[in-house]
Amino acid sequence: MPGPDGTLDEEIAPASAPSTRPRTFRRMKAIEARSHWIAAFSLGCMAALLVHAALSESPTMDEPSHVTRGMSFLSTGDARLSFGHPPLGNLLQGIPGWLLDRPIDFRSMPGWRDGWSVPRVATHYFTSDYERARAALVGGRLVTAALTLLLGVYLYRFCLRWGRLRAAATVFLYALFPIFLAHGHLATTDMPLTVATTVAVGEFVRWLESRSPFRFLWFSAAVGVAFATKFSALFLIPALVLAGVVHAASGRGPLGRRPLRERLWLMVRDIGLVAVVAILVVNAAYGFQRTGWTVARILAEPEPENWITTPYRGELLEELSILPSLPSGLRIPLPYPWLFGLHSIDAQDERGHGGWFWGEHGASPLYFPVLTAIKQPAAILLLLLAGAWIFIRRRRFPVITTLAFWIAPALLLFASIFSDIQIGVRHLLPIFPFLVIGAGWAATALVLVARTPAAIVLMAAAAESIASAPSYLGHFSWAIGGPRSGHRISMIGEDWGQDVRSLATYAKAHGLSPLYYRRYGVTTPLEMKRFGAPFRPFSCKTPVKGPAWIAVHANQVVRWKRRCGPIELYRAPDAVVNEHIWIYRVEPAPPKAPVADRPMVEGPTE
Repeated sequence: MPGPDGTLDEEIAPASAPSTRPRTFRRMKAIEARSHWIAAFSLGCMAALLVHAALSESPTMDEPSHVTRGMSFLSTGDARLSFGHPPLGNLLQGIPGWLLDRPIDFRSMPGWRDGWSVPRVATHYFTSDYERARAALVGGRLVTAALTLLLGVYLYRFCLRWGRLRAAATVFLYALFPIFLAHGHLATTDMPLTVATTVAVGEFVRWLESRSPFRFLWFSAAVGVAFATKFSALFLIPALVLAGVVHAASGRGPLGRRPLRERLWLMVRDIGLVAVVAILVVNAAYGFQRTGWTVARILAEPEPENWITTPYRGELLEELSILPSLPSGLRIPLPYPWLFGLHSIDAQDERGHGGWFWGEHGASPLYFPVLTAIKQPAAILLLLLAGAWIFIRRRRFPVITTLAFWIAPALLLFASIFSDIQIGVRHLLPIFPFLVIGAGWAATALVLVARTPAAIVLMAAAAESIASAPSYLGHFSWAIGGPRSGHRISMIGEDWGQDVRSLATYAKAHGLSPLYYRRYGVTTPLEMKRFGAPFRPFSCKTPVKGPAWIAVHANQVVRWKRRCGPIELYRAPDAVVNEHIWIYRVEPAPPKAPVADRPMVEGPTE
């Protein structure tokens, strides 16, 4: 059975193994013969879970903006709203709503012309006809689910290079991984980016091995798709450049017999061609709009405004970009919204976003490394540790292509330490397919050593996933005690508004009236109304007279640094819905004590 570097695992499965353990190898061959069916069954179960979640969960905080970007671009042909995120992922997610709905006049909505305000346009779109907009959002979710399943197919085909057993184990673990079930059905850019980056790195490795023009085209296009989906994809630039230069310097692969200088020159040339293809893909995603502008025109363009860019008073590019130091007549071959959005991420990181980790307010360098560990099922953590032990025990340095495969996720994890945008582990979602591949290799190695423990570990992974349903966003590893312990470490990325339907059901079932509710995003009050749960708007200044109930999102509570109305910051809630919505009982104010009758004072007597 080949290992992660393409060589046989001699220390795990020596040449004499088939004769000493014929029954084990016969069973392994039987599993390999059914690997296609195992992969198909795993992805079929995943599809059912994704579709159910897409139809049943309430919209999350960010989904309306993503759907509005895609729908507005498709309806108007104008990509002006795609500066917070590049448009490609949102375009795909907007197709179902655009095809099934009547034309929508986004140009006349508040916020379209005056400031390119995505929240204002999204609010108008969803509040004007919520059922129509919600149906478009669900359609976008189904597109994401389809991309998630396609990534599973790609992982299976990619891992076939190491044998059917490892490919089947990898897809089995992928299909039951809670983080993919959580984000694999949401209309956001996180899963589309994960698909694009995984394909880009996988095809890059295949191209290093073969120098095939077909692989080069796939690899270059995938890099461009990643850049046209989310700005964080730029981590691929240093990762792939570093891996390519190291591979060229090593003298491995098809170019191994050429002189070092020639190998390095060819690698630099090819990286330049990748950059050209990627720029073309980004421009195509924007419909070649607002591109090729001179530096002077870019700086003169009125800047979009949102909560991130407002402090810069229309001069964000002047303060954060290198454009002012470039010749004014130089043409930049990238769309203006893409350039502005890229630097708005710098502004967001400079300002900080998130602010609560392990009971403390403020950003922490441990946030992403810790969440990367505790958001994985305990069985996968065990497999990764076992795989690391086996790898160290073998004392064999991996081949260069294996190093190239792991440079990208390692670099992204390292860069996350310095990020102050800490609003959920989803920003590291591209790392997790690589962790699944590593766990699949470890599971295969464990099968060769001890078949029964391997089966127990795989079943434990499945059990943890099933036990987490349907609250996959709030999943934390059993290794730390599950959500009860995990939510003491992180809450902001787990409470995303997906549980409002459950709140409405709970409120009706328990007769919570009057119910005060603090909204979280544009769709949460619309969801409450849709499922027949009357409520009164609540803010920290709302006068609440008991008896009454107050429902707030845990996300909001952990950010408070003071009392909010009748709710004390550290007061335990009276009820909890899906770990993420906290309900407080407000008792009637005690009656005021009656004023004692004053004693009669007699006046002076004559």
